[in-house]
Amino acid sequence: MDQERGREEFALHAWVDESMRAARDGREGLYLLAAVVADPGACEVVRETLQTLLLRGARRLHWRDETGERRRKIAAALGSLDVAHVVVVGAPIDHRRQERARAICMERLLYELDQLGVREVYLESRHGSLNKRDIRLVDALRLRGSISSAIVVDFALPNDEPMLWAPDAVAGAVSSARFGQDVETAEELGAIDIIDVRLA
Repeated sequence: MDQERGREEFALHAWVDESMRAARDGREGLYLLAAVVADPGACEVVRETLQTLLLRGARRLHWRDETGERRRKIAAALGSLDVAHVVVVGAPIDHRRQERARAICMERLLYELDQLGVREVYLESRHGSLNKRDIRLVDALRLRGSISSAIVVDFALPNDEPMLWAPDAVAGAVSSARFGQDVETAEELGAIDIIDVRLA
C-alpha cells in the first residue's frame, strides 16, 4: 500500500524557456519552447552544478551571453545530470505573430509534459499581461481537454531559480543546431525529445 501511495505522490516538475531565430540563408525562422524535466527532489544537484558555472559577479547563466567554449561546458554539465529535455520547434515564425507561435507551441509542449507525468510547470516570467495571456491559454486547454486538470502552470524568474538556466541553454543549443551551427554543443546535452510543429 505504501509503495502504491509513493508512486501516486511522485510527480515530475518542468522549467520552460523560449527562443526565437529569424529566417536566414534560406532557412525558416523558428520559435522554440524548451522544457527541462526533473524529479523535484533531485533539483538541488542541478542547481548547484549550474551555479558552479557562474562567472564571478554574474547572477545567472544566459546562453546568448556565453562564449562558444563556455556553451560547450554548460551543455556537457547539463548532459551529465539526471534531467530530460523536451523541445517544441515551431516554423515558420512570423515575428508579428510571436504570441500565436507561443500559443501553438505551448499547447503541444504542455500536452507532452502532461503525458510524461509532469505536474508542475514553471515558465520564465514575462510581463504581467503576457503571463496572464499564458494562464488564459492554460485554462482554455484544460476546458478543451487538451491537458488534464492535474498539471499546474506557474512562473519563476531566472535570477531566483537556477533551474530556468537549463531550458535557456537547451533552447539556445537546439536553435543553433537547427541552423547548422555548434551541432557538437547540442550533442553534449544528450538525448533531446524534439517535436516539430507547423505555424503556417
